[in-house]
Amino acid sequence: LFPPPRQEYSKQAQFSKYSSQYTIYCIMAAEEQERDSAAAVQSNVNGNDTTASPAQRPLQPVDEEPTNNDDTDDKSPSTPHPSSSNQTTASASSSTGTPLLRPLLGLRSDLSARLPLYRSDWSRPRSLPTVLNATLFAFVIQLIPALIFAELMARETDDSLGAAEVLLSSAVIGILYAIFAGQPLVIMGITGPVAILLGTSHRLTETFDADYFPFFFWTCLWAGGMHVASSAVGLVDLVWKVTPFTSQIFELFIGISFIYLSCRDLIEPIYLNEWDVDPAERAGRYATLLLGMATCGISWTLHFAETWVLFTRQIRTVLGSYNTLIAVVLATALSYLPGVDMGTLERVDIVAPWDWRPTADRPWITNPTQGISAKGIFGAIIPGFMFFLLFIIDHNVSSILSQVPKYNLQKPPAYHWDFLVLGITFLPCALLGLPPGNGLIPQAPLHVRALCTRKLETDRYGVKREVVTHVEEQRWSGLGQSLLMFVALGAFEVISWIPRGALFGLLLYLGIGALHGNEIWERTVFCLMVAKKRPPVPVVTDVKWSTVQLFTAIQLGCAFGVFAVANFTTVGYIYPALLVVLVPIRSYVLSRFFSEADLKRLDPHGEEEEEKDNYHDEQRIIHNWSNDSVDSEEMEIPNRAEFRGQGWNQLHHRHTSNMTDDREGNPDARVGEEVTVSKV
Repeated sequence: LFPPPRQEYSKQAQFSKYSSQYTIYCIMAAEEQERDSAAAVQSNVNGNDTTASPAQRPLQPVDEEPTNNDDTDDKSPSTPHPSSSNQTTASASSSTGTPLLRPLLGLRSDLSARLPLYRSDWSRPRSLPTVLNATLFAFVIQLIPALIFAELMARETDDSLGAAEVLLSSAVIGILYAIFAGQPLVIMGITGPVAILLGTSHRLTETFDADYFPFFFWTCLWAGGMHVASSAVGLVDLVWKVTPFTSQIFELFIGISFIYLSCRDLIEPIYLNEWDVDPAERAGRYATLLLGMATCGISWTLHFAETWVLFTRQIRTVLGSYNTLIAVVLATALSYLPGVDMGTLERVDIVAPWDWRPTADRPWITNPTQGISAKGIFGAIIPGFMFFLLFIIDHNVSSILSQVPKYNLQKPPAYHWDFLVLGITFLPCALLGLPPGNGLIPQAPLHVRALCTRKLETDRYGVKREVVTHVEEQRWSGLGQSLLMFVALGAFEVISWIPRGALFGLLLYLGIGALHGNEIWERTVFCLMVAKKRPPVPVVTDVKWSTVQLFTAIQLGCAFGVFAVANFTTVGYIYPALLVVLVPIRSYVLSRFFSEADLKRLDPHGEEEEEKDNYHDEQRIIHNWSNDSVDSEEMEIPNRAEFRGQGWNQLHHRHTSNMTDDREGNPDARVGEEVTVSKV
């Protein structure tokens, strides 16, 4: 990249050589040099003098306010957080008219920013216990959902894919990503949307008269090629066009899908309308339902353990962090109670101990030409394209939420390079017949949080909040949790003890958790409340209530429409395309029916909303309204609905403005003890 004029750049701020702000400055300097060169050529053609070069006039760093010489001693320019650099480039390029597709520019900037830091990623961490705890924590919070989605996948694919493939895939793609990705803090695995897409696309093998695994091979190959090509031309920047309108619908769709699928598998097998059933089998089905509800209840109760007044803070943190593991252990113990007849209780259907063979009767290496015609090969483009549309949103949102400014990361992101590495991980999935994976939500943000050293502060509202002082930015924890998946594969004997009802109960918990904190769900609850009981947040006080109801109804209709297509039609595999279509609908359709002022409240996504919409103040209003003594944001599971698209600065403001204000001028804020370990 082009080196900037340091004597001019230093007038604004001093940045590290490898900071992402420095990189973005270099990119914009290169772009301005290109524009000046084009203008100079045009001027020579017209016989005019050429314009001055960039070195002859100072450039303002991205997101910097112009300095005023009169008050430079009183104010220092605000430095953007390193992790917000690529987001700033996207919004800046769109505002200056720079083309969206810039071949290889994103990859070049990512490599130039991350390659010099690669060796330091493998250096000894400052706090080894923090990394070890984060490794174990990431393994546990990924293992339990992986078993859930394996059960769901086995049902939807006629036992073509199961627990062995899911865990092996999590290990293989996790190792590749931890070694070769630019940002290794994002942990990889199998997600719920992938399980739904694999189940709905399984029917396409009958349409194209192809065997499943050759068809699956070409699906992964097409999808991986699309990932590599899109990262090369810069299509990853399209994720910044996504607004909360789409991300909230996506999260609500996942929530209601999980709730539906869990209730279906818990209630449907009970034989409510059949009487000639073996009593032992009927008892086993009722026991499955009861264990599922107990697992969901235990997980949900422990999720709020940090709000309790019982036990010490350390014990409450452990209970809240490992709530799903504790719930599964208790449910499994209940299923083995002596003297209690559970009937023919179904447990996880795996071969124990594992013989290191696939779930289906097939060889590990797939022959891509056997059992499939040219029609099937090219027909696999359809599900491959759906994987591409799903991952360009889901993976990048996971990566962005793992690098939010509240974590105060010092190393820059690498969104384009990471998406290329994600595309390469499709190759082993195609060869071995493994389900592809992407960045996990909420596991990836929780993994980063577990690596943080934090300070506790109490604001003037009496709410305790955390300020991150250091993050262990390394590759060992991501690599370690992936290697532990091989330990899980060797522990199939223990996993086979888990009742299936416990896993579907956890799926119900994940669905309810997706609703918790979702703004569509919150506004739906507000609609059912008496007007005077609604909290005085801006969406209630500043927007006509009939407008709020209409906007909420549209989002509910879209979410349930996508849910119906995905679960009750023969073309359910197109649901990622339906989610992507919501982006232009928001930009070009809704803007015609809702005023700009209302959309700034209902769907904030621009930088101008940062000054007007203080999300943190809204949360404090809701906190006072609900009489809660703990920061309610910490009780929310990180989800896709937190993504603010082009309004990245608003998400930054949501997490950091309160702390900045308190540190600078609030005499009521007080700093507590420093937490030097991870989430545990």
